[in-house]
Amino acid sequence: MKIKLLIFAAALVFAGVSASAQCKGKCRNGKGVYTFDDGEVYDGTFVEGKFHGKGTYIYKSGAKYVGEFKDGKRDGKGTYSYPTGDIYTGDFVAGKPEGKGVYTFATGDRYEGEFKGGKRHGQGVYIFSTGTKQTGIFENGILIEEISIERPKKK
Repeated sequence: MKIKLLIFAAALVFAGVSASAQCKGKCRNGKGVYTFDDGEVYDGTFVEGKFHGKGTYIYKSGAKYVGEFKDGKRDGKGTYSYPTGDIYTGDFVAGKPEGKGVYTFATGDRYEGEFKGGKRHGQGVYIFSTGTKQTGIFENGILIEEISIERPKKK
């Protein structure tokens, strides 16, 4: 994404875009839609040619981010939908999940808790699709200390 932003900034500086990349609206300062050569699309606010404020970015992989941007990166509250069907909703810092969030897997499993650098990190609850809840401390995406486990009551 950094390379795309550099290319985008260069296009703005030289007041020209390539044959297939295009901007509709105010892509320097204001609201606009920028379509990249590869078909990826950003629809949102721009400040000095960078994504800044609320917006939507659709990736060629099928992934989609809806939320806040700062200086061209996902930053603030947002939702990232992966092409696999997984969804993360929560805080982003410098493009990655960081802070509080909920990661819902396409399988039905869910993690609610703290993230750092895009991974489960800190206290959280992993809720399996079976209903079992595992509360613990996570580090770099791995459960390092189980605090409690709660299984659903059998009927």
